[in-house]
Amino acid sequence: MAPPRAGQRGLFGRGLRDVWLAQGAGRIEGVRAGRAVESWFFPAPGDEPYAFMHVRDGAAARADLDRLGVSESGTRVTVPLAAARLPPDGRLRMLVAQLVQLRPILEDPQRTVYLTTPGQTSQLVRYPAPEPDPERPVLFDGEVKVTTALSARIVVRRAKEPISQGFSRATRRGGLVIRSGRAAHETTLAGFEGRPGTRHLYGDVFCEAIEVLQREALDRPRPELVVKVDRSGLNEHHPLVAKLYAAIDRVLAPIVAAEERRAGAHLVAAPKAVSARDQVGLRALNDLLKTAFDRPGQGGLEPGEQPSAHAPANWPEQSQPEAESDADREREPYDGGQPTPDADPADPASTPPPGVQAEALRFKQSPLRLHPGEKRTVTLLADPLRVAPGTPVEVQADPGITVTLRQTEIPEPGGRRICAIQMAVRARVTVEPGSRLEVLAQAGEHTAQLELVIVRHRASGWVREIARKNEDQPVEAEFDPETGVVTVYEGRREFRELERAAQRAGLSKKRAPEYVPFRMLEVEAAANAVYQWAAGEVVAQQLAEERPHAPADYAAAVHHQTQTLRHRFHHKLMQAFLEPEIFAGAVSVARAPRAAAARQLSLDDQQAELDG
Repeated sequence: MAPPRAGQRGLFGRGLRDVWLAQGAGRIEGVRAGRAVESWFFPAPGDEPYAFMHVRDGAAARADLDRLGVSESGTRVTVPLAAARLPPDGRLRMLVAQLVQLRPILEDPQRTVYLTTPGQTSQLVRYPAPEPDPERPVLFDGEVKVTTALSARIVVRRAKEPISQGFSRATRRGGLVIRSGRAAHETTLAGFEGRPGTRHLYGDVFCEAIEVLQREALDRPRPELVVKVDRSGLNEHHPLVAKLYAAIDRVLAPIVAAEERRAGAHLVAAPKAVSARDQVGLRALNDLLKTAFDRPGQGGLEPGEQPSAHAPANWPEQSQPEAESDADREREPYDGGQPTPDADPADPASTPPPGVQAEALRFKQSPLRLHPGEKRTVTLLADPLRVAPGTPVEVQADPGITVTLRQTEIPEPGGRRICAIQMAVRARVTVEPGSRLEVLAQAGEHTAQLELVIVRHRASGWVREIARKNEDQPVEAEFDPETGVVTVYEGRREFRELERAAQRAGLSKKRAPEYVPFRMLEVEAAANAVYQWAAGEVVAQQLAEERPHAPADYAAAVHHQTQTLRHRFHHKLMQAFLEPEIFAGAVSVARAPRAAAARQLSLDDQQAELDG
């Protein structure tokens, strides 16, 4: 397993062998230069860490190429995994496509990577690289001194759109990817993690000294590794890594400062009365969002049905049957405690629509916002008809999250025929603000995901602040869920026209947001941006896959959910953001008298003026 030369393998002469040792076995098949090779690896019974057997080493036939799905040469690596530990298909594709350690392979134009999961067809995996800013694609590209003898090349690029922080640093697309040789180790922003000015930044750091020092350390009796043993990133305690982070800080400091100045250059301060009313409206907006994500209701675990052809009947108690069998009780859907007549199997209106499947296991609220070091109690709900009471519950969490279960098995159903398990979720103090982490719960063959958004200590709820910018943008407002700021672009033409109207009404330019039509337009723009984000989150929870097969259907689902949220909450939101006098009928429109010069004259008046 030793490479013929030092630079042949990118992970310091190790890597795939360690994966096989961790999983217990593995297989590698390949065709190259007209020869087919197949080798098996498995645990050794003696003191050796592993044993291997060359199953085949001979001339390659056409059937070997077809079996691997390649035309000339290729390699297939098989790693056995426990099926219970696999995440859902959409989540697994995202992890593979965005994993930092796989980017050198995914970015190689001479390689093609396919992902195949049980029951699914093979899918091409590519890294979703950010789209560069057409005006300023590269902000810095040059050599910097790390030590007196070592240097590194740092390339800082700017994306056209803000880059999401992702679920973890191992899969996020933003930040600088530290590379050496053929390996990518981690993505980092050094001392600027979580800063607003880094939302558009991405790039690379090339430091060949990392690989050299790592290889030298592996040959020593007491090595001081540059890269962590589990390959999750660099060892921050190593002197070279500390100096490399300091060099990155020196490069990023002026860039981040310029980005933050540019982002806040056109901010407009609102009057005190408007700011005070904003706080009332934001509290109401956060309460409404919590209601939307909680998905309340007595039959929340049951799928919807077609409209019934019969009106609901409220039967008196004495007409109810005195006893019913357990089979009949399980067959009847839960309706909130009201008896329902038996459905006619021949009636198509009583049959659930095809393709609709209830959620057997889910978290009551997702996503959930946590501060670093904060501890929250969450509820895991299970349908007892599909997840039997007594089924063991297993929980896996991303690094930085600790989960404590109060029960390790599905309990008996409560009064609403739903099993509920309480668990404590805590974010460690070392978690970076802006991270998006996940908790995966599994009971039997069913899984549920809880998304956690780590926010700064100054954030409160989903929406923290309404920022106003004197800029003209194609979108009327944007919502950043990681900072909780809704930015309304008041440089658009509709805001400009209402600002001039406010000045004609006697208000100064600074007090234009107090003008009722201006204020209503501002609230509408901010609310629509939040509705759009919330609708995307709700639809993502409802879909089994993260990447829908029909983009038009996904867009239509998000649009419909946006209108549903607006229909449910917007009337309450307007009452919270606007003054109570508006809804009491105290606002009236006074028509200005027409100027004499602007009065349209009739033909008789014009003739009279000519005669005079």
